Amino acid sequence: MKIEMNFSTERLSAKTLDRTMRGIQDEIMTMFTEPVSRHLPPSCQNFHTAEDVDHWLEGMARTGSVLRLTLQQQAVGYLFVFPEPEDCYRLGYVLDEARWGKGFATEAMQGLVTYLSAHEHAASFIAGVEPENTGSVNVLKKLGFAYSYSEQEVDYYSLQNG
Repeated sequence: MKIEMNFSTERLSAKTLDRTMRGIQDEIMTMFTEPVSRHLPPSCQNFHTAEDVDHWLEGMARTGSVLRLTLQQQAVGYLFVFPEPEDCYRLGYVLDEARWGKGFATEAMQGLVTYLSAHEHAASFIAGVEPENTGSVNVLKKLGFAYSYSEQEVDYYSLQNG
C-alpha cells in the first residue's frame, strides 16, 4: 500500500523510494550496518546481496512505503510509513550512523508527521522501539509521543493529532 510522498525540512528532503534507482541495493546494504540495524525487526537485518534487499523492499511495498531521506542529494536514511485502521500511521526510520546525534532523526520524523497530518489526514501515529534504543526513545519523546504499551520486547509510543 504505497503512498507517494515528497517533502522537505530545513536540512533534509524525503521522497518515496524508487526501487529501480541505480545502486539502491548497494546503498541500503552499506547503510544498514550492524549498529544501525540491531534494533530493527529481523527482516531489516543482515542484507548480504541485492536479492536480499529486493526481497525486503517487495515486502515493505506490500504493507507500506519507504522514503529515501537525503541531505544535499546524499542518502542519509530512510523513513517507513505503514497505514493502520482509523487514519493511524505506524512510523519508523533508519539513519546513517555517521548522522547520529545531530538532530536529523527528530527533524525527519517531525517532517513526516507534519506531511501525513496535512496530506493524508492522519489522526494518530504509533512507533515501536526496543527500550534499550534510548536515542530513538528520545526522538519520539521530543516529538510528543507518549508510551502506550509493550509487546514482544518492543515499547510502543503513540501521538494523537490535534
